[in-house]
Amino acid sequence: MDPANFTRQISGTLVALAIGLGLGGVSAWYALQQSHGLGGISVGEWAAWPFTGGKDADPYTVAKVARNGTIPLGATEGLAFEARVDNQGRDLDLACDYSVSGVTPPSKLWTIVAYGRGGEPVTPSPAGTSSLYSGDVLRFPDGSFRINVSRRPRAENWLAISGSGTFHLVLRVYDTPITSTTGLARPQMPVIIRGECHE
Repeated sequence: MDPANFTRQISGTLVALAIGLGLGGVSAWYALQQSHGLGGISVGEWAAWPFTGGKDADPYTVAKVARNGTIPLGATEGLAFEARVDNQGRDLDLACDYSVSGVTPPSKLWTIVAYGRGGEPVTPSPAGTSSLYSGDVLRFPDGSFRINVSRRPRAENWLAISGSGTFHLVLRVYDTPITSTTGLARPQMPVIIRGECHE
């Protein structure tokens, strides 16, 4: 075999292999970081993966859950919605105040928790809590609510945060019809609106 031809074949194979690995790596990164994955649903600023806790979860969803370090709810238990941005698409920032208002999908109960960048619950401000339970939330006559996410104490429903950097909110709805395949129509979700930001 001609050495020049052999070198060309090896070089071509290595280039094709490098391109394949590069494209594969980029597509895997995108599936884990940027997309909602296979079976993910998005409602406004909220995203959820209904089949994460089931035996039919796709590999990208399983990898996303493993990377986040969360334990998924079983398909019959409920559904966890995650929000990392406000209604304008800006990252949630611990230096800013937010209003989370509206209604949740129908459920027996729900919780909302603020988590830091590393997946740990946000340390609340003094005298506050970084999680709320639906039974403790004050509501308007029409059943809607407003939760004030802030470092500073707020009247009514206050979800206390502290620190700096980005964070995300997780709204878990338990015993809800939207976890069934027939209930996956677009549910109503609260809106996250940014208020003032402080240094």
